[in-house]
Amino acid sequence: MSKENSKRNILVTNALPYANGPLHLGHLLEHIQSDIWVRYQRSIGNECTYICGEDAHGTSIMLKAEEKGITPEKLIKEVKESHIEDFKAFNISHDNYHTTHSEENQFYSETIFNLLKDKGFIEEKEIKQLFDIEKNMFLADRFVKGTCPNCKAKDQYGDNCETCSATYSAIELIDPISVITNTKPKVKNSKHLFFKLSNLKDEIKEWLENSLIQKQALNKLSEWVDGEIKDWNISRDEPYFGFKIPGYKDKYFYV
Repeated sequence: MSKENSKRNILVTNALPYANGPLHLGHLLEHIQSDIWVRYQRSIGNECTYICGEDAHGTSIMLKAEEKGITPEKLIKEVKESHIEDFKAFNISHDNYHTTHSEENQFYSETIFNLLKDKGFIEEKEIKQLFDIEKNMFLADRFVKGTCPNCKAKDQYGDNCETCSATYSAIELIDPISVITNTKPKVKNSKHLFFKLSNLKDEIKEWLENSLIQKQALNKLSEWVDGEIKDWNISRDEPYFGFKIPGYKDKYFYV
C-alpha cells in the first residue's frame, strides 16, 4: 500500500461543555490533549477534523437564565463566546465549534424521532414524578436530594447514591427536598415518551461483538447489555429549554 493510500481520515471531538457557565480545568485538560493529538496526526500526513460545541439545552440553563434575568438564548450565546475566547487563549483550534441549539440539530432530532415513531419504537407511558409545587415544575433527578433508600445516607441526589453506589428513581428517596426551592415536592403522574431500547437488545449485542471497542470498555458495556435493558425516557415536561417534540404540546426532547 502506498503512503498516499495509507492516509487515515479521522474525526475527533470532546465531551461538550455545558452552556451555563465558564470552562473549568477539566475542560481545558481534555481539549488541550485532543488538540495536541490532532496536530500530531496532521504532522504525519493524516486527515484530521476536530469538532466540538456547546451542550445548550436543559433545566439548568433555563434556571440560570432566569436567575440572570435574560433569555436562555442570550445566555447560551454569551457563554459560547466566552468559551471560544478561552479556547483561543490556549491555542486550541477546532475546525468547527458549534452548538446543540441549532437548526440542523432540531431538523435531525425531529427527523429521527418521526422515523422511530413510524417504525413503532416510540411508546407513551404514564410515570410518577416529583413535582415542585412552589416552582410549578416537575423535578429532574439532579434537582432532588434526600436520604438513600438503600444505605440511608443523607443528602443524596435523586438518581444514585454517592455513598453506596445504589441507583433508584427520585420517588424512592426518603424525605426528598427540591434543591430549587428547598420545599418538599409531591408525587404527580405525567405522560412521557420512551424509546423502546429493550426491543433492540439482540442488535446491540451483535454490534458490540463485531465492534473495535477497547476490551475494558467492551466488558463494561457487555455487563449492561447482559442485564435488563430499560426503555429510554426521551421527553421532559414544560417548562424546559430545548426543542419541542413534534405533535406534543408540552413535551421537549431530553438531551
